[in-house]
Amino acid sequence: MKKLKIAYLSLIAIFFLFFSFEILAEESKQLDEAYIEIKSKSLKDDFFMARYDFENDQIYIPIKGLLYFLEIYSFDIDLERKKVEFQSDNEKYKAEIKSGKSFIIDDDIYVELKVLGDDFKFKSPMWSSQDLKLILEPDFTLPFEIREKGKIERLRLNDRKEDEAFNLVKPENKILAPGLMKVNYSKNSLKDGENKISVEYGTQLLYGDFYMDYAIEPESSVKSYNLTYNDVYRENDVILGDFYIKTPDFLNVSGMVEGVSFGEKNTYSSTVGNVTTIKGEAQGADIIELYQGGILLDYQRPTEKNFIFEVRDRNYGGDYVLKIYYTNGQIETRKVYTVGDSKLLGKNEWDYNLQLGTDRDNGKKQSVNEVSYGVSKNLTLGFGVLNLESEKNREYSILKNEFIYKLNMSNRYPLLVNYQNFYEYDKEENSYEIRINQKIKEYSLILKYFKYSNYIAEENDTKEYTSIGISRDFIWSRVGFGYQEELKNNQKDKETGYYISLENRSMANFSLFLDAEVTNRENNQKSYSINPGVSYGGMSGFTVIFQTNIEKDKKIKTDYSLKILGRRKEFRSTGLEYMLGTEMKYSDEDKSRFTVDFTIYLDRNIYIELPTSRREDGGVDMGITVEKIFDLSNLKRDVGDRQVDNSWIYGKVYIDSNDNDIYDEGETTLPDVTIIVDGKRAVSDSNGEYIIQGLLPLEKYKIQVDRKSIDPMLTQVNDKKRVQTRASIGTRYNVGVQAVSMVTGNINPGDNISSKELIRILSMTNVILEKDGELYQEIDPEFDGMFFFENVLPGKYEMRFKYLGSDNIEFSEEKLDVNIELAHEDEGEYFEGYDVVVNKYDKELIENNTIEETEEEGYNLEDVLNNF
Repeated sequence: MKKLKIAYLSLIAIFFLFFSFEILAEESKQLDEAYIEIKSKSLKDDFFMARYDFENDQIYIPIKGLLYFLEIYSFDIDLERKKVEFQSDNEKYKAEIKSGKSFIIDDDIYVELKVLGDDFKFKSPMWSSQDLKLILEPDFTLPFEIREKGKIERLRLNDRKEDEAFNLVKPENKILAPGLMKVNYSKNSLKDGENKISVEYGTQLLYGDFYMDYAIEPESSVKSYNLTYNDVYRENDVILGDFYIKTPDFLNVSGMVEGVSFGEKNTYSSTVGNVTTIKGEAQGADIIELYQGGILLDYQRPTEKNFIFEVRDRNYGGDYVLKIYYTNGQIETRKVYTVGDSKLLGKNEWDYNLQLGTDRDNGKKQSVNEVSYGVSKNLTLGFGVLNLESEKNREYSILKNEFIYKLNMSNRYPLLVNYQNFYEYDKEENSYEIRINQKIKEYSLILKYFKYSNYIAEENDTKEYTSIGISRDFIWSRVGFGYQEELKNNQKDKETGYYISLENRSMANFSLFLDAEVTNRENNQKSYSINPGVSYGGMSGFTVIFQTNIEKDKKIKTDYSLKILGRRKEFRSTGLEYMLGTEMKYSDEDKSRFTVDFTIYLDRNIYIELPTSRREDGGVDMGITVEKIFDLSNLKRDVGDRQVDNSWIYGKVYIDSNDNDIYDEGETTLPDVTIIVDGKRAVSDSNGEYIIQGLLPLEKYKIQVDRKSIDPMLTQVNDKKRVQTRASIGTRYNVGVQAVSMVTGNINPGDNISSKELIRILSMTNVILEKDGELYQEIDPEFDGMFFFENVLPGKYEMRFKYLGSDNIEFSEEKLDVNIELAHEDEGEYFEGYDVVVNKYDKELIENNTIEETEEEGYNLEDVLNNF
């Protein structure tokens, strides 16, 4: 009976065991092989083998295969207990599979995605069954990240050394250079207009940038000139000649002064009453657009490098910004500096504005001397002495003191206070201006309070001024409200006013804006002002601005303006360019005025403009402007530019056969090679000469060779250098190319290194190629120890092997000398045999940590390569 029970129990056990195997086999049969795309940080495999349950739309990931993919080779898997131990970045991790489904297939554990998130150090996996794409984000450092971090640090150090040593090519400083000269002839009307002839000249003089605009007809005179020394001290320039002087808003000073200036160049604005004047320089500008708060307000086509905008001040409408389109195709965005608002400096930073000269219009002497210092990152102090004479022939001797303080209550509530005090020491009178900017989450609060002495009040007709405004930016809109009080000179009661400013940019390429103002004057008199407008800039380079100004004081006044401009375009690939502009104005006093400006550029080297305008009487006037620039160092060269202070880069394209990065007489030059500089292209001629024209001065340009224009086995010798330009002269830079070769080798295991250990060591090893002590290339070896450097130029190198792990290992060679010499200068070769052996060097470690390899563990090299 006892034996019968044992046999019965054995049958039941065998049945359940067989049934379990049948279930496992049945489930395993449902898991088909599937090749998916897997990504993790910078790692990617487009053909990662997983298992897929198509019936239930469930993917299963192999743990061993996943670790191989992540380049983690130091691990141990207990298939029976479903436990995994692995090491990365000298940190050990343990995981036990407790949740979700898992299967043991081919000596690996296949788990559903839930397991990776619950039991392993992975954030929520992102899986797309439609694209068969899996994205994993491990919550631990991967071996490749350690390697890449080391590479980045070495490259950063190397780039810093290159910048300091030789990475910038500068033009030669000259006492005098031939320079560029532009001759201009113009006539307002071909019928009865007077002839105008002028000459512009730009060159290098006494190691500075010299510019002069000289009128020959109808009257001989120097229109403007200056000699500029750039970045004399930090970013401060010295200007000898004509410049704009920076003066307080409450003084009416013309601005253009002939004298000496030291400080930073700024395009700045000043506001008097409700009119803001913006002054600056833009040599060679074709079109200048003025924006405020992202809204296009106005544009102009300047006839000289100095420009002036006068616009109605849109209260609380945001900062002014200029968008400048140059004739050479470049576009500049420039923020307008406000005279009344000084900038907050960093700790221990200095700012200077030292200007002395004579007003060009009336000979009045002007002097501004200001110095600011950053006591801390949140506090700036300033002091100045101003001696000025206004347009009303009133003289001012002022001591100026200021402080700027920023209080960071939090990032969402910053407070900026700007206080300026003006003491007129001849009259012994004091004035001051206070500006407070408060940010409250999405709201901006601006508070201004100005109080002027009697002497200054006689100048600007204001004794006291107070305003408060609040605005908020939305995604496509801006809303602003304001209130102001102003006590004018010789008045007892204050004038009060209310403002509203609305902007909207929700329609593509359109901007809508509206300013409205109500002012209460003496004797309860009220005046109203409404200024709606719309601007457009988009399709085919057209710009449209329509503005209306409606004012009611004692009677209603209305004026309109419509300006349309089509930017320069080429006519059907003929080389013929044109520009169309029109302007229509209407006011109750002046009635209507309509003009048309149709400009044709008949040749790229000789600029011809034919402006056409319609008179009020219906007649049409046509004028003409002809310009030509000459390079006085080479009169035969077609300059192809309109700015005498622009620069160019030129040189040869050659094969650097002796690897000295210098063009030597007799080296082979290459024709038909395309050189690219800032989007501009030039092709070398039969002598290998190239020239890139129309470049802005004081810029650092990168020179690139278009690889499509040279043999695939040639490459640029040095593509990290930048070439600095100077006004009115060219900078020579010869572009060297060389044939590229391949260098290969192997890292072989020593007697005490197992296949498993070799793979782990290789995953933490970089192979470095150095030239002249600087990093040249850095690569990772393959899984079998092979490595190869591509695109290696001729020269002498040193090869080093850097291990980033914690094991005590050494390479059989500390460094290998690599000498790349070519039989033919334009043909690369294959250099091989740079092999080393890696070994352990700690004997105790060898004795205590000998690892026996078994086929069951699956750690041999062939197994890794098959599973990767």
